[in-house]
Amino acid sequence: MFPIHRANYRTLDPDFVGQVFVADIDRTYLATRFSSLRGMARIPFERAEEKRDIDGMARLFREIRLGPGEQTRDTPLYFVSASPRQLRPVIERKMVLDGIGFDGTTFKDWSSVVRRMRWGRLREQVGFKLTALVTHRADLPDGAEEVLIGDDLENDPLTYSLYADILARRIPPADVERILGLNGVLPVDARALARALRELRPGRGVVRAFIRLERFSDPDDFTEYGAGIVPCKSAFQMSVALWRLGSIARAGIGRVAHELVGRGSKPERLTEQLGDLVRRAIVEPEDARGLAAELADKGVLALPFDAPRPDPKWVKLAARGPERLWTPARFLGE
Repeated sequence: MFPIHRANYRTLDPDFVGQVFVADIDRTYLATRFSSLRGMARIPFERAEEKRDIDGMARLFREIRLGPGEQTRDTPLYFVSASPRQLRPVIERKMVLDGIGFDGTTFKDWSSVVRRMRWGRLREQVGFKLTALVTHRADLPDGAEEVLIGDDLENDPLTYSLYADILARRIPPADVERILGLNGVLPVDARALARALRELRPGRGVVRAFIRLERFSDPDDFTEYGAGIVPCKSAFQMSVALWRLGSIARAGIGRVAHELVGRGSKPERLTEQLGDLVRRAIVEPEDARGLAAELADKGVLALPFDAPRPDPKWVKLAARGPERLWTPARFLGE
């Protein structure tokens, strides 16, 4: 199986029932550069203080940890990074500096990749992240409902869709190895993953996957994934969507917005983004109006806020729910 290196700091009670978050680190929480060989070469030598967190995401992860109530529920939160495992102390220190509580981290084992001379694994992400997710899922109680967070730079939408569909048996076990190979996973890794997935107890599976948009500016590019994948333009949009999912407190939206404005985001931009969530049927117009008034009082959102009419395309998508196939047909060889 794809070489990974895990550290698990918390064992959940076998009777645990509820949300468990698994989040990407690179380009989701931290501005890691994998786009060039020079950027990859610098990664192992950066200190925690030199790591730059993406605006609002550290605050969002703190809100996730708190949960939807006034008292913290200590929501289980795990992280995955394609950075080399030798960076675990650096990145975990960065998370501590940012006040993020977490329960485990999984890193790519670069040294094993180099030793086995499978150079393509350094940049290959689908096989790596599926291995990390499947290995982590094996340790979770049956009552765990996974919520995934990633970005659009490392095939996270595809990886999360495949993972959710395979767990839910929307992709038949007999088709897994073929489909993984079709999407760039090395044959040896595809076979190992298919075997591990057949042996896995899927539990309650994946309820949603949230994608921070960086490569694409238009969420409409993601409608082919269905309602399970939720593209977000910022930590603010993600906070509103997570509030609707019952994952964070309503007050947490204001705290995320305050963080973003403090780091240079314009209140007018957040107004536009709230309207976009209404258009995409992620939040009801009346709820959005109430949020707009509250956030305007805090000085982090600009009025007037005119809630747009929900787009029928997105309304239809929301009505379908996440129970349908997430993975677009073009990735299934259809």
